Amino acid sequence: MTRGPIHSVRLQPCKVALLLAAWFVVTCLFASGPGVPLAFKVLSPWRFKEILDHRTVNAKTYKGLPLADFSEKVRGTIFKSFARQQDQNLNPGAAFQEPKAGLCVNGQQRSQGMAEYDWLRDGVRVQLKSSQLAWGRDHWCVHFTGVKINRENPDLPYFDDLLLALYTPRGIYMYRHDLKFHLSTNGIRTDIGGCKIQVNGPSRAPWPEALDVILEKMDGSGCTCLGFFTLGDAMLSELALESRKGKVPQTYLGLPLADVGSAARGKCLHDLVKAVDIILNPACTIREVDTRGWFRGQCMVECRSAQLYWHKTKRSWGFIFYGIEFPASDIRESTSMGDLLLALYTPCGIYIYRHDLQFGISAVGVATEALGHNKIEVAGPRHVEDWQVALVAILGKLDANTNGCQCLAFIPFRRMEGWSSNDLALAEPEQE
Repeated sequence: MTRGPIHSVRLQPCKVALLLAAWFVVTCLFASGPGVPLAFKVLSPWRFKEILDHRTVNAKTYKGLPLADFSEKVRGTIFKSFARQQDQNLNPGAAFQEPKAGLCVNGQQRSQGMAEYDWLRDGVRVQLKSSQLAWGRDHWCVHFTGVKINRENPDLPYFDDLLLALYTPRGIYMYRHDLKFHLSTNGIRTDIGGCKIQVNGPSRAPWPEALDVILEKMDGSGCTCLGFFTLGDAMLSELALESRKGKVPQTYLGLPLADVGSAARGKCLHDLVKAVDIILNPACTIREVDTRGWFRGQCMVECRSAQLYWHKTKRSWGFIFYGIEFPASDIRESTSMGDLLLALYTPCGIYIYRHDLQFGISAVGVATEALGHNKIEVAGPRHVEDWQVALVAILGKLDANTNGCQCLAFIPFRRMEGWSSNDLALAEPEQE
């Protein structure tokens, strides 16, 4: 049974009455019958308007700018294509080739996307890393991650040229890094994810001033500025337009939180799930812990969120929740997590589930071995391109009586002509 509205409709008063009756019947059915989930709350999005409207400093700064609403992954893919084209413009006589993927540590062939560099220029292995000028606790900075240096054998580096793309509200700056400036290790994560490069602006300075300081630092180092490109650059616009033709951007067009990147959306969903947890447990004291969760009385609650997305390789819709920390041998013998709540961000609304700490858990390669991090993946049927059909199948897996997952709440969306994130519409009556 589909949870919540899949098709968008404009409600009339008579339909509201019918929906009230329908939800009463559905709730009764859910509360009875073998193997059928218990009733869940349907909560109005108006109730969470302040949370859904909230924007981080980064989101406010980049609001309305090109590429701001893309996820970091999609934006990185766009910058990779853009930087390669600029590299070709700077080296018109050079021969450019796709990277040679090589082998994984287990001897298996790497996929093209897992190559240790991004392209070949006359035999020179070029790696591109991109970063958004972002606000930290009290300063703006650029932070490049995943710079994999061969620390065991420096004479055999994984790449020859490291190019950096700085995405800023002013435009895109491209640099060639000298493999020294602000390059640092990242603790035990270094062997997994590589080194990092972080350049900070002055404390509490506005972004234009902070950006100027960061650029001065880079220009005064061994790094070389290769160019500056406006966000209205024709090639960049073309790449962005092509990325918007994908299934995910079109599916979420005009919906709440679709106008922000994944980090800002994750913060909003975290706050929303906590607010729902307070509604569902009015007698308990809620105490914030960190960005991962909170205490509900004596119970440690952790929250993860994921967007329904289209996996091009697997040809299926699905959800992946990352960074789940379970007990792991030689890493952590136990975990303080009592409840794990999952927020499923979909085109028809947000579903909140309590996970049973078993269903859909899988390893994340070397990250699991070194950090004990796992992921939860729930996929729809392959080759089913209709997200509505896929979502029904995914929810069916979560609701199956073969696992202990439980749907706690649903916050529905509906499309409206002229709708914006500041104009949330009540799609369903609240069911108490």
